[in-house]
Amino acid sequence: MTSCSGFRRAGILVGAVILAYGCSRPTDQPLATSQPTDTAPQIGAVSPTSGQGRSATFRVVASHPAGAAAIGDLEVLIDEKMTEKALSACWIDVRSLKSVAVRNEEGSDWLPSVPIGSAEAAVNSRCRVDASGVEVEVRGNELAVTLPVTFSAEFKQGAKRVWVVASGPRKHSGWQERATWTVN
Repeated sequence: MTSCSGFRRAGILVGAVILAYGCSRPTDQPLATSQPTDTAPQIGAVSPTSGQGRSATFRVVASHPAGAAAIGDLEVLIDEKMTEKALSACWIDVRSLKSVAVRNEEGSDWLPSVPIGSAEAAVNSRCRVDASGVEVEVRGNELAVTLPVTFSAEFKQGAKRVWVVASGPRKHSGWQERATWTVN
């Protein structure tokens, strides 16, 4: 017999046969209305908030109530403006806290990812991210990612904006503008 300690037994009776049998909570024990994985990650501090040059080391902090490991994807987009495909952007993706990739030239897909900590780099015609310099720090609900970015000579000079989005199991934070950078 199934033990239902703290729960009521429940079943569906059809004729003289019980089709399903299990346990249900008594009405005085309400079910939780939402699970932490149903919430979106939050974007925290991004540094530097401004600067200039052909390279930068960006640090992005995000958090999730279910823990930092619930953040499966963190993206950074650097460009003059946000467009659907971001054809002129340096668009970076940190995946599952294990690899880094950049978007292809057409903005239609990601180039192959490289393992964080390896001697490889994620590269397109706009920017380069050396995987050996990428750092991922996890503390409870908080995730901090450090990205060393070098902008290529082909990346258009001038003022850029830095947008960030983090994705959890079911929701994402939405793109948020968090910094500016002048490529010169």
